[in-house]
Amino acid sequence: MHLLSDKIRETLEKRKKKLKLIHFLGDLRGLIWEKPVRLSYVSGVIGGCLMLVSYIYGLEFVAPYDAYILAGIAAFVPPAYYSYSEQKRIRKAEEAFPDLLRDLAQAKRAGLSLIDAVTLTAEGEYGVLTDGIRKIGIQLTWGVPFEDALRMFARRYPTRIIKRSVEMIIEGYKTGGEVGEVIKIAADDVMELQSLEKRRIADMSPYIMVCYATFFVFLGVLLVLYHSFIPAMAEAGAAVAESGAGGRGGVAIRGVDVEMLKMIFFHCAVIQGICSGLVAGKLGEGKVIAGIRHAVVLASAAFGLFAILKFMPV
Repeated sequence: MHLLSDKIRETLEKRKKKLKLIHFLGDLRGLIWEKPVRLSYVSGVIGGCLMLVSYIYGLEFVAPYDAYILAGIAAFVPPAYYSYSEQKRIRKAEEAFPDLLRDLAQAKRAGLSLIDAVTLTAEGEYGVLTDGIRKIGIQLTWGVPFEDALRMFARRYPTRIIKRSVEMIIEGYKTGGEVGEVIKIAADDVMELQSLEKRRIADMSPYIMVCYATFFVFLGVLLVLYHSFIPAMAEAGAAVAESGAGGRGGVAIRGVDVEMLKMIFFHCAVIQGICSGLVAGKLGEGKVIAGIRHAVVLASAAFGLFAILKFMPV
């Protein structure tokens, strides 16, 4: 009996610790969503610590100073992941938003009060928007004005389409119009905007692929130069040095710093990856900041290629 009670107590303690961790992570995620600039502090700490470790231990993997570049790439991983997950959340919210508006408009036009219409609609399933519509119903029950509840909903899902629709509904509500009709008009407007956005994404997707293809072609060129140009230059420099012809008769080939050339190629690859990623984000989503995840992927690919060349020459 005593052993059983100890096991139960141990199980409860583990569950409490797990719930505390989940609650902490949930609060942390909410804090970041509320003010994304806070994520830059985390990235700065990660990058600073990794650079300090690289400086203290003199780390070098592929080329001189590459440990600092790797630390910079690692520092941008959290913002890149946040950008990807936030864009995914926004996309899901915008996809479910028209269904939510249509159901809410139908419930209101059926003669229900605003609170009853929202409560009835909240019983449905709208993906990431489900919690938001349920909170609106609770807030209306507590006496929160309809406009304030909608604005809090828009702050919870800060997308251009949702903000536009919420402001449209609020203006129609203020002017005394039929809320059901206003919501239906907003739903139709959202459908039209989504159609235009899907068309834009479809039109710009090939350009994103061009950015990736251009980068990997550039890596291919660097690979060829790495295996043909650098050894040829080194052999030519050594031959000229042995013959004693360096600097005479217009011959300009001298000793070649192979490691310097490799470092230059490595840096060029990383810079090209970062720039291609930022351009891909601008073309795909209209924002340079959205290209952070592309930049991290491409810069990591460049680092990986040169690591393979360094430790497993082909």
